[in-house]
Amino acid sequence: METRYYRCDYCRKEYLPTRRKIQKFCSNSCRSKSYHQKTKISKAVNASNSETKTEEITIDKMSFAGVGNSVAGITAVNALTAIFTKEENKPATKKDIQNLANKIQRYHRVKNMQPNFSGQFPYFDMESKQVVYFGF
Repeated sequence: METRYYRCDYCRKEYLPTRRKIQKFCSNSCRSKSYHQKTKISKAVNASNSETKTEEITIDKMSFAGVGNSVAGITAVNALTAIFTKEENKPATKKDIQNLANKIQRYHRVKNMQPNFSGQFPYFDMESKQVVYFGF
Protein backbone atom coordinates (compact mmCIF):
# COMPACT_ATOMS: atom_id res chain seq x y z
CA MET A 1 0.00 0.00 0.00
CA GLU A 2 0.98 3.55 -0.59
CA THR A 3 2.17 5.64 2.31
CA ARG A 4 2.23 9.02 0.65
CA TYR A 5 -0.74 11.30 -0.02
CA TYR A 6 -2.15 12.07 -3.45
CA ARG A 7 -4.29 14.95 -4.69
CA CYS A 8 -7.78 14.20 -6.12
CA ASP A 9 -8.12 15.29 -9.77
CA TYR A 10 -11.67 16.48 -9.19
CA CYS A 11 -11.93 18.05 -5.72
CA ARG A 12 -8.19 18.68 -5.14
CA LYS A 13 -8.23 17.22 -1.63
CA GLU A 14 -5.30 15.19 -0.41
CA TYR A 15 -6.05 11.55 0.33
CA LEU A 16 -4.30 8.31 1.15
CA PRO A 17 -4.97 5.73 -1.62
CA THR A 18 -6.85 2.59 -0.67
CA ARG A 19 -5.92 0.57 -3.77
CA ARG A 20 -2.66 -0.92 -4.93
CA LYS A 21 -1.94 1.41 -7.81
CA ILE A 22 -2.04 5.14 -8.11
CA GLN A 23 -5.57 6.50 -7.88
CA LYS A 24 -6.67 9.69 -9.60
CA PHE A 25 -9.72 10.34 -7.44
CA CYS A 26 -10.39 10.16 -3.72
CA SER A 27 -13.79 8.47 -4.09
CA ASN A 28 -16.21 6.99 -6.58
CA SER A 29 -18.40 10.08 -6.42
CA CYS A 30 -15.47 12.32 -7.46
CA ARG A 31 -14.67 9.88 -10.28
CA SER A 32 -18.25 9.92 -11.62
CA LYS A 33 -18.58 13.71 -11.24
CA SER A 34 -15.37 14.18 -13.20
CA TYR A 35 -16.68 11.89 -15.95
CA HIS A 36 -19.97 13.78 -16.19
CA GLN A 37 -18.19 17.10 -16.27
CA LYS A 38 -15.94 15.92 -19.12
CA THR A 39 -18.88 14.59 -21.13
CA LYS A 40 -20.80 17.85 -20.69
CA ILE A 41 -17.79 19.80 -21.93
CA SER A 42 -17.28 17.48 -24.90
CA LYS A 43 -20.96 17.72 -25.82
CA ALA A 44 -20.83 21.52 -25.58
CA VAL A 45 -17.71 21.60 -27.77
CA ASN A 46 -19.35 19.32 -30.35
CA ALA A 47 -22.49 21.46 -30.34
CA SER A 48 -20.52 24.67 -30.84
CA ASN A 49 -18.52 23.07 -33.66
CA SER A 50 -21.67 21.92 -35.41
CA GLU A 51 -23.20 25.39 -35.11
CA THR A 52 -20.22 27.04 -36.75
CA LYS A 53 -20.32 24.70 -39.73
CA THR A 54 -22.51 25.95 -42.51
CA GLU A 55 -24.14 23.01 -44.15
CA GLU A 56 -25.79 23.56 -47.46
CA ILE A 57 -29.38 22.47 -47.52
CA THR A 58 -30.35 20.68 -50.67
CA ILE A 59 -33.95 20.51 -51.75
CA ASP A 60 -34.81 17.54 -53.88
CA LYS A 61 -36.72 18.42 -56.98
CA MET A 62 -39.70 16.46 -58.16
CA SER A 63 -39.18 14.45 -61.30
CA PHE A 64 -41.53 12.57 -63.57
CA ALA A 65 -39.60 9.37 -62.90
CA GLY A 66 -40.16 9.74 -59.16
CA VAL A 67 -43.85 10.45 -59.64
CA GLY A 68 -44.16 7.48 -61.96
CA ASN A 69 -42.45 5.18 -59.47
CA SER A 70 -44.72 6.42 -56.72
CA VAL A 71 -47.87 5.84 -58.77
CA ALA A 72 -46.69 2.38 -59.81
CA GLY A 73 -45.97 1.45 -56.18
CA ILE A 74 -49.33 2.68 -54.91
CA THR A 75 -51.15 0.88 -57.72
CA ALA A 76 -49.32 -2.37 -56.96
CA VAL A 77 -50.13 -2.14 -53.24
CA ASN A 78 -53.82 -1.40 -53.90
CA ALA A 79 -54.08 -4.28 -56.39
CA LEU A 80 -52.47 -6.76 -54.01
CA THR A 81 -54.66 -5.55 -51.16
CA ALA A 82 -57.79 -6.03 -53.27
CA ILE A 83 -56.69 -9.52 -54.31
CA PHE A 84 -55.70 -10.85 -50.89
CA THR A 85 -58.40 -9.23 -48.73
CA LYS A 86 -61.36 -11.50 -47.99
CA GLU A 87 -64.77 -10.25 -49.11
CA GLU A 88 -66.14 -10.05 -45.57
CA ASN A 89 -63.20 -7.86 -44.48
CA LYS A 90 -63.59 -5.26 -47.23
CA PRO A 91 -65.18 -1.91 -46.29
CA ALA A 92 -68.88 -1.33 -47.03
CA THR A 93 -69.78 0.82 -50.02
CA LYS A 94 -72.84 3.02 -50.56
CA LYS A 95 -74.36 0.31 -52.71
CA ASP A 96 -73.92 -2.26 -49.93
CA ILE A 97 -75.67 0.03 -47.45
CA GLN A 98 -78.54 0.74 -49.88
CA ASN A 99 -79.02 -3.00 -50.49
CA LEU A 100 -79.11 -3.57 -46.74
CA ALA A 101 -81.64 -0.76 -46.25
CA ASN A 102 -83.84 -2.27 -48.97
CA LYS A 103 -83.78 -5.64 -47.21
CA ILE A 104 -84.87 -4.13 -43.91
CA GLN A 105 -88.61 -3.88 -43.91
CA ARG A 106 -90.75 -1.74 -41.69
CA TYR A 107 -92.75 -4.63 -40.25
CA HIS A 108 -91.23 -7.85 -38.91
CA ARG A 109 -93.29 -10.84 -37.90
CA VAL A 110 -93.10 -11.73 -34.21
CA LYS A 111 -92.92 -15.51 -34.17
CA ASN A 112 -93.10 -16.17 -30.43
CA MET A 113 -96.51 -14.44 -29.96
CA GLN A 114 -99.89 -15.97 -30.69
CA PRO A 115 -102.42 -14.34 -33.04
CA ASN A 116 -105.01 -12.14 -31.33
CA PHE A 117 -108.69 -13.09 -30.83
CA SER A 118 -109.63 -12.02 -34.39
CA GLY A 119 -106.85 -14.13 -36.00
CA GLN A 120 -104.46 -11.28 -36.81
CA PHE A 121 -100.73 -11.98 -36.54
CA PRO A 122 -98.36 -9.75 -34.51
CA TYR A 123 -95.75 -7.64 -36.31
CA PHE A 124 -93.13 -5.28 -34.89
CA ASP A 125 -93.17 -1.81 -36.44
CA MET A 126 -89.54 -0.61 -36.84
CA GLU A 127 -90.52 3.08 -37.02
CA SER A 128 -92.95 3.37 -34.11
CA LYS A 129 -91.24 0.60 -32.06
CA GLN A 130 -94.57 -1.03 -31.20
CA VAL A 131 -96.28 -4.35 -31.86
CA VAL A 132 -99.16 -4.11 -34.34
CA TYR A 133 -101.55 -6.76 -35.62
CA PHE A 134 -102.37 -7.41 -39.26
CA GLY A 135 -104.58 -10.01 -40.83
CA PHE A 136 -102.71 -10.76 -44.05
